[in-house]
Amino acid sequence: MDVRGKKVVVVGFGKSGQSAVRLLLVKGANVVVSESKPKEELPPSMVSSFEVQGVVFEAGAHREDTLKKADLVVVSPGVPQEVYLPALRACVPVISELELAWSYLSENEKRRTIAITGTNGKTTTTAMVSDLFKFAGERVFTGGNYGIPLSDYVLSNVKVDRIVLEVSSFQLERIETFAPKFGILLNITPDHLERYRDLKEYAYYKYRLFENQTSDDFAILAKALPYFEDFKGMVKGEKYFFAERQEEGASAYLRNGYAVLDIFGEEEVYSLHKFKLLGVHNRLNLLSALLVGRVCGVSKEVCQRLIDNFIGFPHRIEFIGTFGGVHFINDSKATNVDATLQALKGLPSPILLILGGRHKGGSYSPLIPLIKEKVRVLILMGEARWIIAEELSNLVETYVVEDLPSALAIAFKTAKPGDTVLLSPACSSFDQFRDYAERGEVFRQLVLEYAPKYLGKKEEGVVYH
Repeated sequence: MDVRGKKVVVVGFGKSGQSAVRLLLVKGANVVVSESKPKEELPPSMVSSFEVQGVVFEAGAHREDTLKKADLVVVSPGVPQEVYLPALRACVPVISELELAWSYLSENEKRRTIAITGTNGKTTTTAMVSDLFKFAGERVFTGGNYGIPLSDYVLSNVKVDRIVLEVSSFQLERIETFAPKFGILLNITPDHLERYRDLKEYAYYKYRLFENQTSDDFAILAKALPYFEDFKGMVKGEKYFFAERQEEGASAYLRNGYAVLDIFGEEEVYSLHKFKLLGVHNRLNLLSALLVGRVCGVSKEVCQRLIDNFIGFPHRIEFIGTFGGVHFINDSKATNVDATLQALKGLPSPILLILGGRHKGGSYSPLIPLIKEKVRVLILMGEARWIIAEELSNLVETYVVEDLPSALAIAFKTAKPGDTVLLSPACSSFDQFRDYAERGEVFRQLVLEYAPKYLGKKEEGVVYH
């Protein structure tokens, strides 16, 4: 992509936008940053360092004329589609930062790229795949939607053996040539319905992961994905499916505490007895990682090493501690209903469930069966608390509060030995927090500070698994 001397507008000045600006400057573009936040809310040192290099900042609102007169527009993942619609109507190319960076990778780098998407579990799976290849002795760049933007890798001039990317539907909306050699689609459940017309449109952008692949590439998918029949024409690579149990067409599945792969004409069986992550969904994520590893030639011994040693991430069904017999689990990363559903499936009852945050447009009714089965107390918080209450408040003992500290105060008062207090909000965090990580950290700090006062000191040596 030749951007020398061209006017390129970068829409959004978060981590992805900042990375795009750095790359565009190196490639000789005339860069304009369009940001809805006031300029005084942007990082001052970064703004000034870019301005010295000729970057123009238009802050406080996105200007249609600027977008219409650009030669190219690069959008950050969270930017609403209506913001860049004027550029599209003016026939200005609009691409994601992912597509921008991809255009500067070598063909060899593209052939060694693995990209992972899905509604839930993509960050954990990205880390699994990355660790697997590191255990195999490869140098790995891990980034994309998770961690470091791909543009930063391009700028680094560091050469690696493998590129492992988490990619989101937002990033896949504006791709043109992005075509990873190996694509993994974990799952599709209702999410971001405030952005898309319906689940089918959301699914379409997930399937775009495979759109530019050829028959020489590889697609790893969950069995029985929604809308597969509608979009299977987009999946051109060699297909490998994974499933919860053995079924026709599944190359990987679970059986009696083991992971089973059948891709080389005979079964390979891996023990899951030392696997540390809770929930069937994490075992399914693992299957996809094992599949891509074995297809790439990673040994069975290294695959077992990954299973035995992978520890997961903060804010994803993370055990905080046990106080007075009450267990506390931080699942702040559960920003949609299906993620909360998976957490409930993987945890024993009785549960005190904390839900709420910013509503994302979907129904909470899929939680009803498991709430009836496993939840003793329901605590609703944040902007969405009354919306959730309309659907769920008549099922079990329910409290409606304003914020997370109030929610935990209720939990401390009502919890009994043997209970699990689970923060799994099923909502985004943006009503009261910067992101899910900040929400999870606040939860952790509140538990560690106040649980000993209400319930007793932390029980050392207890492992909740």
